[in-house]
Amino acid sequence: MSPDVSPNPNPDTGPGPPFGSAGGPFDGSVDGPAPVTARAYGKINAFLSVGPLEDDGYHSLVTVFQSLDLAETVTLIPAAEHSVTLTGRYADTTVPLDASNLGLAAVLALAEATGVEVPVEVAIEKNVPVAGGMGGGSADAAAALVAYAHLVGCTDKELIHSVARELGADVPFALRGGTALGTGRGDELTPVLGRGEFHWVLATSTGRLSTPEVYRRLDEIRAARGDAGPVTCGEHAGAGDGDRTGDVTGVGAHSAVDPAEVLRALGTADPEALAGVLHNDMTEAAIDLLPGIADIMETGVRAGALRALVSGSGPTVGFLARDHTHALEIAVLLEASRGVRQVVRTTGPAGGAHLVPPPAAA
Repeated sequence: MSPDVSPNPNPDTGPGPPFGSAGGPFDGSVDGPAPVTARAYGKINAFLSVGPLEDDGYHSLVTVFQSLDLAETVTLIPAAEHSVTLTGRYADTTVPLDASNLGLAAVLALAEATGVEVPVEVAIEKNVPVAGGMGGGSADAAAALVAYAHLVGCTDKELIHSVARELGADVPFALRGGTALGTGRGDELTPVLGRGEFHWVLATSTGRLSTPEVYRRLDEIRAARGDAGPVTCGEHAGAGDGDRTGDVTGVGAHSAVDPAEVLRALGTADPEALAGVLHNDMTEAAIDLLPGIADIMETGVRAGALRALVSGSGPTVGFLARDHTHALEIAVLLEASRGVRQVVRTTGPAGGAHLVPPPAAA
């Protein structure tokens, strides 16, 4: 069965409905198609349990995602050939500008899946920290999928989700947004109805980590102590449990495979309750590779954060705050801390990938 690709000579590039709305491909007119802009958001893993290394080289995950109000904005500008350009706060020179860029990779993958190729400049405004475990690249991919689907008139949501899963485990969540339980490789999603708004302070590190490197180190640490992976249930270390660094970071605490406590806390809109159950199995490996992360976590907790949490594979650290004022107080103290590159205040949850008006011409 061929993909549902419905030509429309007049694509609406203004504010539109969420992911999957119809648009229109190049119709042969002299002026060509208009640029299309979409936006998707970064994320934090409120809970991340990592299973043992499997034969296929992957790990099974149980995670609770929450999208954050830090947006990646992607504009697809029809051009003679494909290219990538970067602007924004995190327009980092380490971000690739070739087909390995997830934004361009998404365009190429959906073009192949639909059989409709329109060469575009992928103009990315980056506002999610790069290589920080916050899913900025996945947000680029999600936004590019929504924009390209609009451009070529693809309304087949199942096809777009399939392409998203092929691009990376976090891309399906970036499409959906909000709060969700992820299983499998993190790409099998169950939406979670939460209440209220949570305030986060994010501290990006002067150091860098790669996700594969952190997974490898986690496997090595577990092998060295004969630990195959997470246990069925266990205790979560809390920032207020003591003065040891391990208590602040959660290192040494067993993860609970069942994240029901996290889901309940998210449902109450109580930051104190959520702080008590935040957990990330990747923390120990991330700190082993970049010890300064532990210092940043401890600094934030001493500044009054309810809890410190490594975001995904790191090295960005998220600090949960009670409210807007509390987040501001934590941010001020973190900004002067050694090892901290930048401090960002944000809230969650945010929405999924969606169309927005294109940026005004300069």
